[in-house]
Amino acid sequence: MNSYFFQAALLPDGWHQRVRAVVSEGRFIEVVAETEPQAGDQHLGVVIPAMPNGHSHVFQRAMAGLAEHRSTDAAAGQDSFWTWRERMYQLANELDHDGLYQVAKACYQEMRETGYAAVCEFHYLHRRLDDPSDYHSHSLALLQAAAEVGLPITLLPVLYAFAGVGDQPLNPLQQRFGLSVEEYLDLHHRIKPQLQAEQHLGICFHSIRAVNQQQMKAVIEALPNDTPIHIHIAEQQAEVEQSLAHYGQRPVAWLLDQFAVDRRWNLVHATHLDAAEVEHIADSGAVAVLCPLTEANLGDGIFPMPAFKQLKGLWAIGSDSHVEIQPQQELKMLEYSQRLLQQQRNVCCSEAQPHVGTWQWLQAVQGGNQACGFAAAGIRVGALSGVVALLGHEPARRAEQLLDAWIFSDRVSIKSHRL
Repeated sequence: MNSYFFQAALLPDGWHQRVRAVVSEGRFIEVVAETEPQAGDQHLGVVIPAMPNGHSHVFQRAMAGLAEHRSTDAAAGQDSFWTWRERMYQLANELDHDGLYQVAKACYQEMRETGYAAVCEFHYLHRRLDDPSDYHSHSLALLQAAAEVGLPITLLPVLYAFAGVGDQPLNPLQQRFGLSVEEYLDLHHRIKPQLQAEQHLGICFHSIRAVNQQQMKAVIEALPNDTPIHIHIAEQQAEVEQSLAHYGQRPVAWLLDQFAVDRRWNLVHATHLDAAEVEHIADSGAVAVLCPLTEANLGDGIFPMPAFKQLKGLWAIGSDSHVEIQPQQELKMLEYSQRLLQQQRNVCCSEAQPHVGTWQWLQAVQGGNQACGFAAAGIRVGALSGVVALLGHEPARRAEQLLDAWIFSDRVSIKSHRL
């Protein structure tokens, strides 16, 4: 058991001064604000909770920075998500078991160092290059990599069965991703007994393009009903058009009609929504998992944050393709994209919490915990004890100003701690 004294700390209800915390076995067991230090306390300055990473494709870290040139396959010179995806498939078909493990271990270590508390790993690189009948070893490699660097993980094995809506067969470059419902359930049953401390298992569907309604229902009915569920949805306009053509509904509208979407569900990207979809997601209690740097890199679009915020919708952030692994940069991109779209400043905040950094950080921690399916972060009793110390390089600032400065400038550095 260890005790700590913080000059200021961002608690779930906002900033507090002179905070004392007691930690046992990696979790906060006592947090008291407006108090005094005691003998034996370790002192830190201004701290915020580490951030849950709500969406990761760890293997894509190997591709970061290597797709910033126009594809020769781009029609009429127009590069897009879909031409990027072909390059990503090529990478996916080059990584062997050891390569995946090495990339994952380095990536997870970087997450820990840059302020992430835990990761939701959206894993679909299932089949080994040297033995395609083995679709479980890669999941175990990711769990091993996370355990070795001490990063809590919610592993999300992905059901990926089709190339497009209407049950289109997988193309040759997608074969490593493909699982039947039977194989998917077998994968869950193989993995669950091998989970280590701070490792969790969730349900994951790649997208409404890659699975059908019957498969989704079969999986949900077969697995525990307290398991978080993740799905890519409405990331690209082309997906919306395909859904309208096949189902007669937009992707999110179709999902909400077919399934009892609730707090278990995590809708990754959810970029292209109409007003009714925004309202229904917020009402459902599901989390919109936003990946602003990847969404900008891929040209996905901009999430309708003002309307979602007005409805008190839940959201989280994820580093997705890992073009950068910096939670503060995700939040900076989120805010700046809204400023450009709305032609306003200071969009991601509220009357009660006018500081953009504080509002964003608290919202993303809350949504990220729900996405993980456990108390991955937060300076509160029961949560994992990850914190980020903010280290300013200028004369004294208030704590909320330090957080704003870290997100929106280079005037503040950090040190990540697991207490």
